[in-house]
Amino acid sequence: MSNLDNPILPKDNYIEAIRNSCNELYNEAEKDDLIKINDEGIDKFIEMIKSNNFEIFGKYYGTNNPLKVPLKFDTLEEELNFVALNALLAFGSGWRDELHEACNRGAANTIKFGIISMHISKMQYGTTNHMENLTITDISSIFQIPLLGEEETKENMPGVTVSTQHCLREFAEKIQYVFHKTALDLRKGGYKSLAQFIMHLINSTKDEIDRAEIILKGITNVLTVFQDSAIINGKEVFIFKKAQLFVYTLYTAFHNKYPLFDIKGIEKLTIFADNVIPTLLIHLDVIKTSSKVSKAIKNKENMSKTNIDVKLRAASIVACERIAKRLREQKIKYMDNEILETDIDTYIWNLGKEDKYRGLTRIINKNTIYY
Repeated sequence: MSNLDNPILPKDNYIEAIRNSCNELYNEAEKDDLIKINDEGIDKFIEMIKSNNFEIFGKYYGTNNPLKVPLKFDTLEEELNFVALNALLAFGSGWRDELHEACNRGAANTIKFGIISMHISKMQYGTTNHMENLTITDISSIFQIPLLGEEETKENMPGVTVSTQHCLREFAEKIQYVFHKTALDLRKGGYKSLAQFIMHLINSTKDEIDRAEIILKGITNVLTVFQDSAIINGKEVFIFKKAQLFVYTLYTAFHNKYPLFDIKGIEKLTIFADNVIPTLLIHLDVIKTSSKVSKAIKNKENMSKTNIDVKLRAASIVACERIAKRLREQKIKYMDNEILETDIDTYIWNLGKEDKYRGLTRIINKNTIYY
């Protein structure tokens, strides 16, 4: 993925750039016989959505709201910072196995646990002062991530033991980096907190027709840890999973309570392509993979150098775009509402948490801060 010091950003419309670049990358992967979207699989997936009068789909419909937690917020600023951190820290999936073994929870729940802990402890979370001063020990304590591994006997020194570094220390360091880099970016822009930055974007775009696009662009341009892009075979690829999730959850969390957050153009967002969506789409036969890709997934290879994960994430964006198009063509709605790509994302992501699918081997990239 992109070097944060030399970001790769679209020249024009960001959402269009995501769609176009992912379609191009998918077409190349299909020509190389690596990945193929299966039309029959799409048809079966749609039948799955409709099954039992949308029973499972309806169960998860509209549930992507980080404020659905048993917490009391005193101010809108607190709520905004809470929602922002949920998007900012929505990564770590590559450490899923290690987190389950050491902490008995996966990446998403580890992050959720830490953010809730910060709120309960009344930390000034989301402020530049708090983020820039977080030490690696603070990260370990807040998110309950171990830094030290087993003790080993020192060679040639009987009776002397030394602590080894826990494999999850690298994940903790990435969390610390994201906090520090975000604080630096906010200071450069003259903002004291994520909440202040968000309110600037919300207020300055209130009269715009295509607000989702403009807010997405604002988030991605200012906060470099949201610049989820890559160059593959000389071509730029944009995914912006966390940035799109940020825009979407601002809408879902606040638009019913504050009209200012009724973000026009929200329906244009793509899915939030992480490790869960491609894994489920492969399992459900919507996406077919070559033996090379299947082997990499089965062997839990770190895909940071092969870019297989980027290709699968791009393919999942294209596949869900096609699913949404097919639903429109067949005039299939839920509660008289058009089923959007973001609705499909919420459905698939939650399916991935069910016992039936939870054990599926997922794609892995330990080097990323984007998913």
